[in-house]
Amino acid sequence: MRKRVIIGLLAAAAAAEAGNVFDMPQVFPQHRQLQQQFIQAFRAGKTAEMEEICRAGIDLMPDDPTWQYNLACALAYRADKADALAALDRAIMLGFRDSKVIAEDSDLKSLAALPEFKALVAKAAELKGKPIEGAPQVGPTTGIMGLPVEVNAGNTTWDFNVGAFQSFFTFIRPDKKGEEVAEAYQGPAQEAVAGWLRENQASGNFGDIYLNRDDGHSALEAAKFPGLTPVLYSAEAKTRNAHWGLANGLFDFPVIGNASIAIASGPMQRSMPRAAQTDPFLPLLAFQITLNNQCWFYPAHLDYTPENGDLFLANVPYYVTSLGASFTDKPFMEAFAAALAALRPETKRALIQSKRLAPILQMTLRATQKTVKKPEDYLTGAAHPVVFDAANLDAEAMVSLAHALTPETLPPLVMLRTVSDAKAEMGVDYFDLRPEGLFDTPFAIARVVRGVLTRERTMTLEAVAPGPPGAQTQYLWRVLQGDEKKITIKPLTPNAARVEITVGYHGTYRPTLADGSQAALPTSRVDIGCFVKAGDYYSPPSIVSFGYLGNEERLYRDDGKVQSVDYANTAHRYADPVLTLHKGWKDLYEYDAQGRLKGWYRMRGGNTAAAERFTYAGHRVQETDALNRPTRACAVQYLPRQQSGASVPPVLSTADTFNNFTYTYANDNDLIGKFAPAK
Repeated sequence: MRKRVIIGLLAAAAAAEAGNVFDMPQVFPQHRQLQQQFIQAFRAGKTAEMEEICRAGIDLMPDDPTWQYNLACALAYRADKADALAALDRAIMLGFRDSKVIAEDSDLKSLAALPEFKALVAKAAELKGKPIEGAPQVGPTTGIMGLPVEVNAGNTTWDFNVGAFQSFFTFIRPDKKGEEVAEAYQGPAQEAVAGWLRENQASGNFGDIYLNRDDGHSALEAAKFPGLTPVLYSAEAKTRNAHWGLANGLFDFPVIGNASIAIASGPMQRSMPRAAQTDPFLPLLAFQITLNNQCWFYPAHLDYTPENGDLFLANVPYYVTSLGASFTDKPFMEAFAAALAALRPETKRALIQSKRLAPILQMTLRATQKTVKKPEDYLTGAAHPVVFDAANLDAEAMVSLAHALTPETLPPLVMLRTVSDAKAEMGVDYFDLRPEGLFDTPFAIARVVRGVLTRERTMTLEAVAPGPPGAQTQYLWRVLQGDEKKITIKPLTPNAARVEITVGYHGTYRPTLADGSQAALPTSRVDIGCFVKAGDYYSPPSIVSFGYLGNEERLYRDDGKVQSVDYANTAHRYADPVLTLHKGWKDLYEYDAQGRLKGWYRMRGGNTAAAERFTYAGHRVQETDALNRPTRACAVQYLPRQQSGASVPPVLSTADTFNNFTYTYANDNDLIGKFAPAK
């Protein structure tokens, strides 16, 4: 089955419902998991498994045409022609009506000669564009700019490609003149913005919408910004909690949005930004929402305090995280709404059309922070903190910079791509159940540095930013947070479009600031930014983050090889239970005379007599020879084990498997040997 059918045509199911459109956030994760399983089964040629997965998808979402279509393809592979034709007919009736795709799909070639198949192709062509029988009819709601409108089932679908709601509105602009709008404007930089509005040199907020996702807890006073349209949620959306939490909707208009909430207690306590960063899917959704011209604001809550330190393992430029808890997002929302109003009409149009509105407004915030004393400071951590303090917000400067932008002076966006990366081996280099990759998105890439065997971690990155025809864009890579003595950025091309970044182990540390003083909070993260300069302005940042787990204490030899790792967390530092499990052991590594890893000893509770021994391949040693070299060992499985009490995170446990290995040696001087499955 062609990959584009499995993935690309999911858009055909955008109007499909699982009972109610607002149930989709609960259904979609299961759908996405089944989709990945289906792709793996397809690649492995397991047609029976493909059919089973499709039927599970249909059970989950009976009215989704894509699962029905994929079932038809899976059955066609198995030569179940009657059932395949029935599934195809059902897919067409549910909305899969691209007759050209159906007719040319090689996955259905076993059906191609049948008259019934040709009739179904004709049926798809005939029904294309017509309403789906029994499906709710979705269309835009008409509203007046500045007056509340509602997200409801009549104007909202689910976008399967993005994994978010799509709500449709059309707006009527009130007949208000520049003077009337200027008089009504009460946001930051009031005098300047009002003057520009009178002269028709500013856009105002007509056509912008405000979205609150904390049930009005920390709501922006939209009335201060004439034309800014509040978007509310219907009762049925609220009943299903579709109005609450992280941004999860697409709109055809610029958005100011916030959710001044957090998971405030329990082992999974976290702010909304950290919840987004630690979910494998949500960073990509945040990128998509940023490209949808949306600006979002969330408080850091307890993730950035003197008591807890800096708990973020990634620095993400897709939203503004404000220092503190409830209501600390308000000054930033007002500043962004004012900056939107101050944009020149032609500049705002250019930003919306090029999908650069949110990143460029992020640039104006960062460039005008009170910590940025001179233009070059924009290329330092002073402009790009993981959490923004309202005390450093200069709303008037931000508004002035936004107004000064013209379509000709807008800087491009820098997009990043991982070219090559370290390959840490689970069970040898690290033992947690999640891999090192936290996420890869175009404006932010993050890794949890799990691999312990070597002090340094290396990855190769490529940056792309559109520039004038024929011009070679020069890329600027800068350490925003971290010990520059432990970080190497090696350009691989003359313009530094491709670089090799090597980061030495940092662990938990207190960063040194530009003035030589130490940061107020300890952190476990290194940030590296990539920028370009176009005319007078630097681009918005794209950031690569390397995060370290607070529950580890590593000691390295002079040659950079690991000597020991203590996972018992004797310092009692916080480590995110979503990313790592408590282990309670310490590993001591040993090497031969050539510096080659022999294996390690694992102690629990400081009991050296009961230490377990592991080979360099991660096998637990069961028998040794006269020279104390392993001769027999077994593979080990790492599993989460729930402790007593649901409020306590699980711990990582080990279990021997039945995969046994024998180790043999070339001579008495060979301390490494080779292993093979035991007979």
